Amino acid sequence: MRNTLILTLLISLAGGAIIQDLAVVSEGMNTKLIIKADAPFIANSFTLKSPPRIVVDCSGVSSALIGKKYGVNRGGIKELSVTGFSEQSDLIRIVGKLDSDYSFLTLTEGNDFVLTLLTGLVSSFPEWQASAASEIAVSMERVGPPVPAAVKPTATVTGRPISIDLENADILTVLRALSEYAGINIVAGKDVKATVTVRLHNVPWRQALDIILKASGYAYREDPGVIRVDTAANLNKQDYDLPLSAKIYKLEFADPSNMLDKISAMLSPKGKANVDKRTNSIVVTEVEPVHQKVKQLIKLLDTPTPQVEIMCKVVDMDISATKGLGIAWTLEGLESRILRADATSNADPAVVGYSIFNIGTIPSLAQITAVINLLEESGKAQTISAPRITAVDNQRASLLGGQKFGIPTRDISGNTVIQFYTVGTKLEVTPHINSLEEITMEIHAEISELDRASALAGRPIITTSEADSKVLVKDGNTVVIGGFIRRKETKSVRGIPILKSIPILGALFRETTTTVEDRELLIFITPTIIRD
Repeated sequence: MRNTLILTLLISLAGGAIIQDLAVVSEGMNTKLIIKADAPFIANSFTLKSPPRIVVDCSGVSSALIGKKYGVNRGGIKELSVTGFSEQSDLIRIVGKLDSDYSFLTLTEGNDFVLTLLTGLVSSFPEWQASAASEIAVSMERVGPPVPAAVKPTATVTGRPISIDLENADILTVLRALSEYAGINIVAGKDVKATVTVRLHNVPWRQALDIILKASGYAYREDPGVIRVDTAANLNKQDYDLPLSAKIYKLEFADPSNMLDKISAMLSPKGKANVDKRTNSIVVTEVEPVHQKVKQLIKLLDTPTPQVEIMCKVVDMDISATKGLGIAWTLEGLESRILRADATSNADPAVVGYSIFNIGTIPSLAQITAVINLLEESGKAQTISAPRITAVDNQRASLLGGQKFGIPTRDISGNTVIQFYTVGTKLEVTPHINSLEEITMEIHAEISELDRASALAGRPIITTSEADSKVLVKDGNTVVIGGFIRRKETKSVRGIPILKSIPILGALFRETTTTVEDRELLIFITPTIIRD
């Protein structure tokens, strides 16, 4: 096994290869220039400026591509040209004109030499091959011996460029050399043990350090004046040994009680977090690295929560009049984006004539408001309630329209207490807003009715019908829930005044008429997203 550490590019391989093709390939945010050969060969690469170019000198090779020039125009490479040298027949120079000055990495994959330009380009591009491309019609002649290019390292925000060729090198030796080159202290943990094989050219030393450590399965953390290298788990443990500090994170939108569990899950064994309700803040006592994680979490979660205005209208209507509203109750009549229309209801309701409830949608409640008003004028419809409420996204909102009544009862000690009951229409809606600004509503509807005769007898009977559904509607559209049908009996007495009220004989002077009417309760729910 051979350990090598070279801070300038040095390659020593056998010659006699034939360069068969050139390829330009997209890889993530970088570009690969692949020189394909039938055997290993010696390659030396460097960059030139004004204009920016990448140069690869291949020795001990021959190729049919000599004298050819190609327009590439992708991946940061404008052109590629292949040139031979009259004084050295086994030397070929490949020059790529670039659109900018890029750093690069080099490595050997089998017989191929691969040069990776660190372009940082986001968009990918189709692969380019010289064998399938057309030449640029220019004359390319053999030239004199190559002039080596001297690239002067310049300081950047990530450190001076460095060229490294490593083959089975001990990682501690590599870190020591990087420390001397960069002039910074590097401390390696006791678990850092590995060998490294990597080839880098003209790469900032910080990026070289990151590449080497990732290839070996290690991480680093930069503290003031020193870089610590160890496993990720050990670095986290070292974080816990840092001094504690207390910071106050004031929340603008989120409830600190709801955020506390999420923050506590990120704390170290000696960290702690408490809620201050008065200032809507969370006080965190932790080491600095954990504070950074908490700060990032709060930044992501402490955002304004969308709100939905829910307008509800409950209408009691003659069942024969509901057919004129133009509501399609079948699944075919619902909108195509309905998410789920299954429902549950009490299996054996006591309401006379009760049927399975239906659900449908209409573009706007305003379309049928005029019809409802006409029905109200003719006595065939009655608006029972029209509440309006604002709900936070993903939070349940409750609407109740009805009445409470009290019944005197006795407790276990014989004391008289008032037992209160609520009857009417109860609606619970939980809105969920998606990215298309559509609203999924989880709906629970409950209709209850008091039997008057049983209430007067002191033993009230309340008949209740319930329904649950989940529907996806567009912003501003209306969901209609129907099927709550009941039979209403009305008695009227007509006769001769005074005489019809005489006991026994009064029956001869009066007439009693019983009218049976089927009524349906319709619930209209219109959600609207509140915008600033």
